[in-house]
Amino acid sequence: MKKVHKIIRSIMLIVIGALTYSFISEATAVYLSRPNGNIGGEILVIPMIAALIWLGWEIRDNIHQINKKR
Repeated sequence: MKKVHKIIRSIMLIVIGALTYSFISEATAVYLSRPNGNIGGEILVIPMIAALIWLGWEIRDNIHQINKKR
């Protein structure tokens, strides 16, 4: 069962990395297509990606700790 969880976790990490890379590349392309000094809202969302990933892992850890106590 641990091997299955490792495989699923690896797949999730690959997908998260690919989605993060694609979002940052699209945000960069949009930013570069705008006139100088005009920053859009997507630049504010980029730091939130790391925060959301961290929050998800914290929730996951808390759920696993609760399940271990049972």
